[in-house]
Amino acid sequence: MPSQSPNEFVLTSSVRTDIVLRVSADTTPTDALLSEIDASDSAVYDALSTLRNRGLLTECDGGWKLTAHGHLVAESVADWQSSEEFLATDPAFWKNHEIDVIPAQFRGRLPEIGEYDIVRDTPQEPNRCMDVAISMLEAADSCDLTTPYYSKHHQEAIPTEPETRVLMTREVLDVSFQRYKDGHREELNNLDPATLRLTDCQFASVVTDDKLKFELPPASGATAGRHDGTAATFSSERGSVAGTTALFISETESAVEFGRELFEALWADADPIGPYVERQFPELWE
Repeated sequence: MPSQSPNEFVLTSSVRTDIVLRVSADTTPTDALLSEIDASDSAVYDALSTLRNRGLLTECDGGWKLTAHGHLVAESVADWQSSEEFLATDPAFWKNHEIDVIPAQFRGRLPEIGEYDIVRDTPQEPNRCMDVAISMLEAADSCDLTTPYYSKHHQEAIPTEPETRVLMTREVLDVSFQRYKDGHREELNNLDPATLRLTDCQFASVVTDDKLKFELPPASGATAGRHDGTAATFSSERGSVAGTTALFISETESAVEFGRELFEALWADADPIGPYVERQFPELWE
């Protein structure tokens, strides 16, 4: 019995990996594999033989094709490669932030986003993340926004077109209403209440027509930079997103699609604000 799983068997050889991924696209003649695979002819022949012996490849009149087992392995290998490439863009970000705040059905889809940048605060630009986030809001005609924290600067920059929708936690709504009651806000709300819903989600995101931005809470014990350039350690069980010093930004079409679908899933599970406001702030409810 083989000591390696089929996935391990393929991934432990770059030649086998290249062959499986190439053949997964279409039936491929031996000559094409010999010319396209970056390896010696003997290495390609050996890989074809071992892949066939493991039941992953079969030879037909048109060349080599994957078996059903081979197709499943190819999909798994392609997913693994995609994840590796995605994480390699900025490993530190993924090591130092919580990811389980993103719904499970979307966590596994993160590599679909493709290219992205991580924007960080620096001693020279201590407010860089906030400036980038606000600029993104100000440049958008409308957006879908999710937030677990209240920020006056962000609130003022949210586009007020009817297409804008906002998901916020109850804590955010409480702070917003309390600030109004205390005289710190001139206007209670400049958005249609129908475009506001309550969520328990603990990450911040903005989706516009051409960008996706999200903020994740720092991992327990993770170290991040303060605005004064010194190190800050988040030792609580889960750090606040409001204290983040790094933003995830992507402008790919797949990122926008991912963000839209994630927001729609959260929106569908969210609660309208009316009953909560009527119960908690009856003097402000109209």
